[in-house]
Amino acid sequence: MLRRRLNNRGGARILLLPGLFATDAAMRPLRIALRYAGYRPYRWGLGRNLGASADLFDRLDRRLDQLQRRDDRPVILLGWSFGGLMAREYAKVAPHRVRAVITLGSPFSGDLSATMLARVYEWIAGHRVDAPPIECTLSEKPPVPTVAIWSRCDGVIPASAARGAVGEADHRIEVSCAHLAFPSDRGALAAVMEAIARCCPEEVMPLSAHRPTFAGGDLVQGFAT
Repeated sequence: MLRRRLNNRGGARILLLPGLFATDAAMRPLRIALRYAGYRPYRWGLGRNLGASADLFDRLDRRLDQLQRRDDRPVILLGWSFGGLMAREYAKVAPHRVRAVITLGSPFSGDLSATMLARVYEWIAGHRVDAPPIECTLSEKPPVPTVAIWSRCDGVIPASAARGAVGEADHRIEVSCAHLAFPSDRGALAAVMEAIARCCPEEVMPLSAHRPTFAGGDLVQGFAT
């Protein structure tokens, strides 16, 4: 059983970054599951994810200012797909604000222009996928604990792009999950809990008898065995 040394400020705070063209609503199942597990998940609060913008880091800074106003502990960034790329890049410019980065099916390794989402991204973001308006080296590991959760049956992002090469992430966890199911898949949720345990062992919450379970990709309120 996973345990942590509890402190009087509660479980770790986790900022969830949605995937391309998604909003906070897409991450709701994952937020609910994390809350039931004893953590403190937060919406990113920046509307629909329309890709990288010149003011991306400033916007994330302002969001972190809100979260760290009363509690200045670094925050775990949990990003799905392109949200994971944003999490990795932000952690490189503001590592003092980030406890760890966890990515879900995020294409940080290899040639991003070769992924199925590249043309869609360019249409939405208004710039080439390999020429974003911010400086970034996607495959470079952030200077904080980093976990990549990936799937061979993603269907959108190549497994090698989301898994990464040696040295591009501290830990890699494989799941069996379609790309669009990452925020609600039972296996992906278990992998997120494992990722927290690997990169932030002091933040692991005791397993709760009242934690939520997943069935058929949907959150089910009930008791886990």
